[in-house]
Amino acid sequence: MAAVALFCVPQAASAESPTPQSAQTMGPQTAMVYQTPGWAERLKGQTVVENAIEGRPERAALVERQHQRLMEQMQKEMSHQTRGSGGLFNRTAMMHQYGAGGQDYLLASDPEVEPVAQRAGRCPATVPVKHYDMSAINVEITLNQWLDYYPGYMYVLTENIEKVREEEAKNKKARESEEEYDSGAVVQGIQGQWIQPLVIRGNQGDCVKFTLRNALEFGEEVSFHINGSTTLVTATGQPATTTNPDAVAEEGKTIELEWYIHPDTQEGGRQFHSYSNDRELTVMGLFGTFVVEPRGSEYLDPLGSGDPTPMKSGWQAMIKNGTGPDFREFVIIYHEVGDEAFRPVNKHGDFLPQRDPVTDVYRPAARALNYRSEPFGLNNMHIQHEYFGFDDESMGYSSYTFGEAPTTIPRSYLGDPAKYRLVHGGSEVFHSHHPHGGAIRWARSPRAIDQMPLWHKAKNGPVKYPVIRMKSDRVDVEVIGPSEALDLETECGSGLCQWLAGDFLFHCHVAHHYVAGMWGYWRVYNTLQVGENHNDVMPDLRELPDRKGRIKLPVTSDKLIGTTLDWFGKTFKIVEKGKSNWKSNPAVVTLFDWVEMQLPTRGKPGHTADEKGQILAYDATV
Repeated sequence: MAAVALFCVPQAASAESPTPQSAQTMGPQTAMVYQTPGWAERLKGQTVVENAIEGRPERAALVERQHQRLMEQMQKEMSHQTRGSGGLFNRTAMMHQYGAGGQDYLLASDPEVEPVAQRAGRCPATVPVKHYDMSAINVEITLNQWLDYYPGYMYVLTENIEKVREEEAKNKKARESEEEYDSGAVVQGIQGQWIQPLVIRGNQGDCVKFTLRNALEFGEEVSFHINGSTTLVTATGQPATTTNPDAVAEEGKTIELEWYIHPDTQEGGRQFHSYSNDRELTVMGLFGTFVVEPRGSEYLDPLGSGDPTPMKSGWQAMIKNGTGPDFREFVIIYHEVGDEAFRPVNKHGDFLPQRDPVTDVYRPAARALNYRSEPFGLNNMHIQHEYFGFDDESMGYSSYTFGEAPTTIPRSYLGDPAKYRLVHGGSEVFHSHHPHGGAIRWARSPRAIDQMPLWHKAKNGPVKYPVIRMKSDRVDVEVIGPSEALDLETECGSGLCQWLAGDFLFHCHVAHHYVAGMWGYWRVYNTLQVGENHNDVMPDLRELPDRKGRIKLPVTSDKLIGTTLDWFGKTFKIVEKGKSNWKSNPAVVTLFDWVEMQLPTRGKPGHTADEKGQILAYDATV
């Protein structure tokens, strides 16, 4: 079998040199030029104004001249290296980082250096086949209910493009509306939304075929690469690598790819992106996740009532496990919005500040989860300050204070096994996933403890004495870098080992990142959320197929009178009136005492019934 190696050739292996006209659309400013008309000029003009205000009007020209000198020096050193050793990689990487030349540099093949296989594995004729017809499109991505947004890109199943356009149009109409708090198509928790990073799935042992359609505007090329896969071009059988022009779809073109997922392929998430103009397209939203599921699994829609229906894509799913207990799957994608100099805009089209004037964090609304960002200060605390005369950062996460967050809200029922697929979709900075809760933890190396699975240990009730010694460390925070993907199998499942219902906060553990908007929370229910029976504004939530009937509908407290309840190993008889006897067997408890025992302490902050007065009386200083 013929063999090749990959190396960088900036001169010979790059696309032909651009003309002065084409250079305007092929350089490192590509993503900026390809935004809405006038976008690049507005940002450039703002930079010039800021330099002038700072008393340095000549700064932009000085930076440009220094940049050119650096490029020329690096090119000379690279040419010298080439004559001496034939190796170009190191200096080319630096030149690419600093934006040398008028285009991206491509990889080329050299059969005389470190051979790699030239052909990937074709799909066997007898294996199950899945097919995804995808398009790469331009789209306005709305970050939150305040309608901060940016013009970006996304992969989408072709059949869902019209639904994406409907959401996009609704958000645009809301931005132009005179209604101050019209949130457009933004739904709390990203429940049933179409503008979200594409998440698709395949099982161990499957053949997955992809149709990729390039629907991007302004002449952009696009490709589709799943990290860690052996994807090939269907027509030729050649690997779908950057050196293969058949793996790149030009504007308006379509390519066909396929991947045979070997039965021994490790379960879990993998980030995918475009190799063409990778960095610019990726930071503006052109990324997603492919999840390899256990062999024989089915993917079901968690939202709705009645029997579950199959689903093709989505960041949250119920996995009808082919090799074990059914589980809920949540794909959480940490990413930045643009590069570190990019600014989203507010609903009026004004650039958001690089520094939040309320909380003093860097790049508010530009640290995101799954295309959503909820900065503490920029919108919420700013309104709070206008209304109450002060702002309270300690309430930044509070749904009670500011309403449900627009970022990811994974939802499950008490005891449900759950797996998180943690993915970094950006290309700029590292993030640190950290959930809150009394016993939230997971194995650092989950495959090391497959013979002692802990992720579904509490499916039948609390685990009072969890396993102490095991082959893997346990952690409650995980650092993740660009393109990385990790699997978090939370010990004991939903509600943890204690079986707790409620909200479990998670965020990037870099404080400036979560205050800038990179946070969400895992909501665990202990009553069935369907029909008129809801604790919140979320849609209906189905039970896992193999746990159907375990979660009961909620009842009003008066329905408890005369009943006997078993609660965590004790029996209680609920009576309407009288005096409670907690020590009898069963314990006799009045309805009033039973309800009060489960509620927070009552009180009136500031000794007033007025909401504003209560808020003003709140004091959390220490």
